[in-house]
Amino acid sequence: MKKIWMMSAAVSTLLCAQEITQESIAQQLENKKVKAAKESGFMPDLSLVVDTSYTDQSFDEDGHADHLEIPGFVHGGGHDHADHGHSSLAGEDGFNFNYAELTIGASVDNYFDLKSVFHITEDDFEVEEAYATTRALPYHLQAKIGRFKSDFGYLNNKHHHNYNFSDMPLIYQSLLGDHGLREDGAQLQYVMPLSVYVMVGIEALEGENEQSFGVDSFSPYNAGEDFNGVDKVSSPGLWVGYVKSSFDMAGGTLLGGLSMAKGDSRIDHLEDEEGAHAFAGDTTLYGVDLVYKKYFAADHVITWQSEYLYREMDGTKYIPNDTQDAWANEISQKKEQAGFYSELVYQYDKNWRTGARYSAITQNDITADGMMQDMPDDMYVASAMLEYNPSEFSRLRLQYNHNSSLYNEEGEKNNKNEVVLQFNYAIGAHGAHAF
Repeated sequence: MKKIWMMSAAVSTLLCAQEITQESIAQQLENKKVKAAKESGFMPDLSLVVDTSYTDQSFDEDGHADHLEIPGFVHGGGHDHADHGHSSLAGEDGFNFNYAELTIGASVDNYFDLKSVFHITEDDFEVEEAYATTRALPYHLQAKIGRFKSDFGYLNNKHHHNYNFSDMPLIYQSLLGDHGLREDGAQLQYVMPLSVYVMVGIEALEGENEQSFGVDSFSPYNAGEDFNGVDKVSSPGLWVGYVKSSFDMAGGTLLGGLSMAKGDSRIDHLEDEEGAHAFAGDTTLYGVDLVYKKYFAADHVITWQSEYLYREMDGTKYIPNDTQDAWANEISQKKEQAGFYSELVYQYDKNWRTGARYSAITQNDITADGMMQDMPDDMYVASAMLEYNPSEFSRLRLQYNHNSSLYNEEGEKNNKNEVVLQFNYAIGAHGAHAF
C-alpha cells in the first residue's frame, strides 16, 4: 500500500512538473514575442542606395548645350522652381554622383505600416516619399496617406534604381518631369474578388506637379501691393483613377492598366531669364500600359514593357511684354500632346541582362488664340544597355542613347549621342520588386 502511495505521489509530482515546464516554455515564448515586437518598433528596416555614373556625350553643334529644350514641353536651360532645381537637358560629362536614397520602414501596429524615402543629392535633401498604409481594412480595401508616388501608369510609382535603363523615358520626362507624379494626398485601392487579378484605385492629390499641373497663385500684372492675378488652386487639385489587371498568356504573364489624371494647372515661369511665361487652366492626362513577362527559369526571363501617354491642356498663357501698366499678354492656349515608350529586356542568367528602348513624342499640337503653331513632332530617344549584376545588391550598367528630341535657341535640332556607365549599390533591407 505504501509503495502504491509513493508511486502515485511520484506520478503527481512528475505531471505537476511537466505542467510547470509547459507553462514556463509558453511564458518564455510569449516574452520573446513581446520583446521582438518592442525591438521591431525601435529598429525599423533600413536601406541605402547609392548611384554614380560616368558620362560622355557629344552634340551636333557646340555652344548650345545650356539652352536646349524640348519644344512645347520643356523650355531651355536649367531652372529652379518650388525650392528645387532642374538640371539642363544637356546633362554633365565626366564622373557624377547622381543620388543617395535612404529608406526607412516598419509596421506601426496591427493597423498601419509606415515607410519613408529620402532622396539626397549634392544640392538637395528631399522627402521623396513618407506615407502610412493600412494593414487590416475589410472588403479587399487598402488605403494610403502621406506623400507618395502615384500608381498612375506602370513606371511612375517605381524608384530610379528599379528602372531597366539609367534614365526616365522621353515621354515621362516631358509630361511629368524629373520626379514623375509624386504628390501629397490619399489613395484607396480595391482588389475585386475575381478569378483573375483586377484592382481599381482612386487618389485625391495636392496637384503640385509643375510640368503638367501646379497649384500656386501668381501675378502676371503690375499691381503694386495689391494682388492682381491667378488664385491658388483649392485642395485637392488633382484626381487620379486607374484599373489594372493581370492574367496568364502564352506561357507568361500580362499586366495591363488604364489610368487618368485630371486637375487644375498653375505653371509659373515668369521669373525665368529666357522664355518667361505662365499658364493657368486645366489638364487631363491619360495612360495605357502593358507589361509582359515570360520566365524560362528563375534567372532566365524576357520582359516587354510599354506605355502610351496623352495630355490635354486648356487655358490661358501669359507672356511678358514691355507695357508698364499690364506687362503680360493673355493668349488662349490648348495643347494636345502624346507619346510612348517601348522596351525589351532579356535576362539570360542571374548576372547578365541586356535590352533596348525606343521613346518618342508622336503628337505635339498647340493652338494659340485659335491658330495652330508650327511645332515639331518627330522627337525620339533610342537606347541600348548591357548590365552586369555581381549580386542583387550591386549593378554595373553600360548604356548608349541617341537623343533626337533637343532643339537649340534657333529652333534647330541638336542631336545628342551619349554613353553612360552607371554604378548602383544597395545595402540593408531589400524587399522583392513589384511585377
